[in-house]
Amino acid sequence: MRLCSVTSLMKFYPLPEALAVIAEAGYQGVELWGGLPHAYTDDFYEDGRLDQATVDRCRRLLEASGLEPVSFLPEQCFYPVNFLIDEAPPFDGSRLRERSLAYFERAIDLTAALGIARMLVTTPFWGWTRDGERFRHGAGKALPRVVEAFGRLTRRAEQRGVTLVLEPLTFLETTAVETLDDLLAVLDGVGSKALVAMLDTGHINVTARFLGRDPIEYLQEHIDRLGPRLQHMHLDDNHGDLDAHLLPGEGNFDFVAAYGALRRAGYAGWLSAELMMFGANPVPPAPLSLLQRTREHTLWAWGAENR
Repeated sequence: MRLCSVTSLMKFYPLPEALAVIAEAGYQGVELWGGLPHAYTDDFYEDGRLDQATVDRCRRLLEASGLEPVSFLPEQCFYPVNFLIDEAPPFDGSRLRERSLAYFERAIDLTAALGIARMLVTTPFWGWTRDGERFRHGAGKALPRVVEAFGRLTRRAEQRGVTLVLEPLTFLETTAVETLDDLLAVLDGVGSKALVAMLDTGHINVTARFLGRDPIEYLQEHIDRLGPRLQHMHLDDNHGDLDAHLLPGEGNFDFVAAYGALRRAGYAGWLSAELMMFGANPVPPAPLSLLQRTREHTLWAWGAENR
């Protein structure tokens, strides 16, 4: 069992201090958040080209931290990227889609330049269609467009030696890859070894309850059907109603049972803390305590079935 953390919890910290806090909390790895001031993709570019001097400075910071760089997470939930946008007056939707995909291609190139093997991707929220002078929501999941988009991105990833790790979101955050069936449809539709899967314990909890399923049984189905394509896990908790990103143990997700299922399946990937980056959480000195408590809970829950 290997623990890492996403740097986004410390969105108000300079990157060297964020890395130092993660190391001090006892973690072995780090997921680099691609948001300002840590590693926003376009801040590494000058006149459309990667600025190698900036890339090298970032690599040295990662190396000096003693943490293994596990993956790069280009910001894609709060920053203006959306490759599912259709009609979006007053703008040309096709231009917005192309700009979004180009952003991910730059992020893939940056991931490779930083010497990081994996980059996380999600799908956006859209689903609007014109209905006369108004717009109507609920047009269905545009999975063929997702397959097309990730087909393009995986070709770039294959060329750069990067693996894309697809994370299903909840119905509150995406109108595309949410359920296990959605995830499998995209993985199978793209059909590239450069696109694999990850899960988020909080997302499993919300989606399972929304579907009327038991969260642990739903997690087990993911494990069984994804097999070796399941290669990463995010840890956070909630009460099954929304994606709150609480500390593990603060909600109602059964981590002991979840870790037991992962162990029995021979899961050997990282467990990564992804805690809420809003409210009081990111304000110094809260992150150190939050990460320490998450580590303690994970160590306890991982071995609980054997005690």
